[in-house]
Amino acid sequence: MKKIYYLIFIIGSLLLAVNSCKIDNYPYPNAKVFGAIRDSIGGGLVETDMNTGSQIGVQELGIYADNPVRKTWVVMQSGEYRNNLVYANDYKFDFTSCNFFPPTPTLTTIKPGDNQLDFSVTPFIRIKNCSITLNTTTNKVVATFTLEPGRPFVRVAKVSLYAWSDMYVGELVKKNLADKTGNTQSFAGNGAVINPATVYTLSIDLNTNQSTTNIGFGVHRNYYFRVGAIASTFGTSNVGTIRTNYVPYVVIAL
Repeated sequence: MKKIYYLIFIIGSLLLAVNSCKIDNYPYPNAKVFGAIRDSIGGGLVETDMNTGSQIGVQELGIYADNPVRKTWVVMQSGEYRNNLVYANDYKFDFTSCNFFPPTPTLTTIKPGDNQLDFSVTPFIRIKNCSITLNTTTNKVVATFTLEPGRPFVRVAKVSLYAWSDMYVGELVKKNLADKTGNTQSFAGNGAVINPATVYTLSIDLNTNQSTTNIGFGVHRNYYFRVGAIASTFGTSNVGTIRTNYVPYVVIAL
């Protein structure tokens, strides 16, 4: 009797294994979607953080329109994005938790093959006339820049000069400087009114940050510096979590 039970168990296991190896009948994704988040003025890329930066909300419609599932596509640090595994169909695109005013949700038909889809947006804050240089006399990395509000009521909560050992430098990937004096300026309350004529100056004193750990620049190599500005929540309701606006990083050999 035990042999019969054992034989039944073996046969059942084999049938289960064979059944589990069957190839499903779902088609392979047949479309690629790529593009960029671009400033409505000038068309420049709206940079973000690679980690917890701007995101695109995507809902596949068509036969799923009655119960669409919202998925998230990550925007790269440069402001560009790409998804090579998409099914041709109708889609709804929306934005929350970004560094720009969310545009009206877009309904788009994605066709088989390549689909370029750029989004024209208004950043919360534009960082302009930015210069990041090494002052060899004072041994400081100095950033100067001006700000422009995306809309008249936007205020600035904080401006920072970030440093790190690779290109992903930003609010969440940065050196925890031993001496933070000068590299960040915060504005209390509802933030500061943005005057486009105001020139901001931030700096990192290399003499007081010479550790060889992640709090200093004691190792001689290339370092990446980037200026960021984050808008105040004042007057910017219904936009989700506000992310930092940036300019492209600058590489300085130290």
